Amino acid sequence: MGISLEYPLSIKEIASLIIIGFAFVSFAIQLVFYFKTNLKLNYIFSNHNRVFSNNKPFVSVIIAAKNEAINLQKFLPLVLTQNYPDYEVIVVDDGSFDDTQKVLSELTEAYKHLRIIKLENSQGKKLALTAGIKSASSEFLLFIDADCYPASENWIDVMVNSFSDNRQIVLGYGAYRDERTMLSDFIRFDTYLIGLHYFYASIIGKPYMGVGRNIAYKKDLWEKGNGFSKHLEIASGDDDLFVSDVANANNTQVCLDEKSFTISVPAETLSQFIRQKARHISTSGFYSMFFKFFTSIELISRAVLFISIVFLLFFGSWHLAIILFTFRLLFVYFIGKYSRKIFNNKIRFYYFILFDIFAPIFYLAVLVSNKLIYSNKEW
Repeated sequence: MGISLEYPLSIKEIASLIIIGFAFVSFAIQLVFYFKTNLKLNYIFSNHNRVFSNNKPFVSVIIAAKNEAINLQKFLPLVLTQNYPDYEVIVVDDGSFDDTQKVLSELTEAYKHLRIIKLENSQGKKLALTAGIKSASSEFLLFIDADCYPASENWIDVMVNSFSDNRQIVLGYGAYRDERTMLSDFIRFDTYLIGLHYFYASIIGKPYMGVGRNIAYKKDLWEKGNGFSKHLEIASGDDDLFVSDVANANNTQVCLDEKSFTISVPAETLSQFIRQKARHISTSGFYSMFFKFFTSIELISRAVLFISIVFLLFFGSWHLAIILFTFRLLFVYFIGKYSRKIFNNKIRFYYFILFDIFAPIFYLAVLVSNKLIYSNKEW
């Protein structure tokens, strides 16, 4: 780079030193984040010997559905045929105008533990879930979305087994099906990063979110927390905002067993995925300052590092730029093998490189569109 040791330094030399400082600070944050998250998740996964209890409580599985006839026909039987002795499945039809009622009526003929609640007018997902929770016969509530299916026939058993006297919330992993397309791989990459954040936060005693397509909690906790009343005006938030309200270090458990995962079908188009992400981001403004910082530190430090690398190339420090970029990429990829194995998330190396660079740009674009364009109030 050729910075002179004589004084005074030129503006270019001062700028170079500042950029190098930003590069190394963001580089260090990246290494610490990925090292700590992967080490902690791998330790918990490797040292948790699950012992199943013979005393299996009655469970209420709750699904809110709106115009999900096709998905219910494909996926609901996989929920209804779980290897669990005693449970009910409550599907709340939130004012559907497709063939949802027809599909559900046919399924009730074959599965007597299926219950249907019909809301004549769409009330939104939170009120639909509220109707399901209030009618549930069990204290143990387990949730999955209509467009998802359990990864195994032991999904209920593994998730419910994670409850204990103190643990009243169980955070599961909601994976996405591998469609062998670039978009589905990116969605799975995005889901993997989100999982790293909220599982690690919960493990260190700072739970702030879960995913509504795979979460369980006790009815008493929901009632004491006044349900979703604090954020009824927001379309999303039945999972992350609710968990943020009621979860703490003592009452929350994570479930990393692959048999407990649920699988979702990824969005078919980029525009669908952008709308989905915009809906999810709409709740982030309600996080505390700590969790806003926690959820954004990896993304911001990665963006700062990449921008610094570009400037280092501009200032002629291409050796340093290449070393920082290459070392960080290989470190993140190879140490991430632990958590990707836990989440059964195989990401091809060339896609990993592409997504790693593209993700900050994509999230910024979604954030801007969410502020300027997105205004949908429905789920």
